Amino acid sequence: MKILGGLIMAIHNVCVFCGSNSGLDPQFSEKTTELGHYLADNDYQLVYGGGDHGLMGKVAEATLDHQGRVIGIIPHFLVERGLAMDGLTTFVETKTMTERKEKMLHLADAFIVLPGGFGTFEEFMQMLSWSQMDIHQKPIALYNIDGFFNPLVEMLSNTTKMGFAPAENMDLFIDGHTLADIFTGFESFKHVLPNKYTN
Repeated sequence: MKILGGLIMAIHNVCVFCGSNSGLDPQFSEKTTELGHYLADNDYQLVYGGGDHGLMGKVAEATLDHQGRVIGIIPHFLVERGLAMDGLTTFVETKTMTERKEKMLHLADAFIVLPGGFGTFEEFMQMLSWSQMDIHQKPIALYNIDGFFNPLVEMLSNTTKMGFAPAENMDLFIDGHTLADIFTGFESFKHVLPNKYTN
C-alpha cells in the first residue's frame, strides 16, 4: 500500500526494468527468478519490456511458471528482430521506445529495477527524474543484487552533496538488497518533494 493524495493505493502491477542479457554473476539470474515467483505467488501482475532474452526473459518465465500474469510491452522494431516473448498474458506492441515507457508508467503501480545495461539505467533515471518533477508519485526500487547498484547510489548521493539535488530526493527510491527490503519499502513509501531550486 501507499498513500497518494491522502488515499491508500494498493499495488497491483509491478513494472520491472532489467537487462536483455543475464550478466556474469549467477546471482542475477537466481534473484530474478525468485522475484518472478514472488510476484506470481503474491498476486502481483508483472509489467515488463516484452523480451525473451536475458533477465527480461527470466522474470517473465518465472512469473508465468507460477501461474502469474504478465504484460509485455515492446516496440515494433524489436518484434521484427524476433526478440518478443510468446505466451504472455497480455502483449502490447508500440511504435517507439518512448511510447513503451509511457505505457509502462501508465500501467505500473510501482517499479523494480534489476541489474542491466545502458537501457536499464536510462529507464531508472527517467522514472526517477519524472518522480522528482512530480509527473508520477509511484515508488521505485533498485534491486541491488550483490551490490551491483552501489556505484550508482554513491553517484546519486554525491549529486546531492554537490548541490545539484536536495538530499531528500534520495528518498524517492528504495535501495533494496532483498525482496523484503523492496516490498516493505513499498508499503511505507511516501512521495515527498522538497524545493529543488534552493540556490
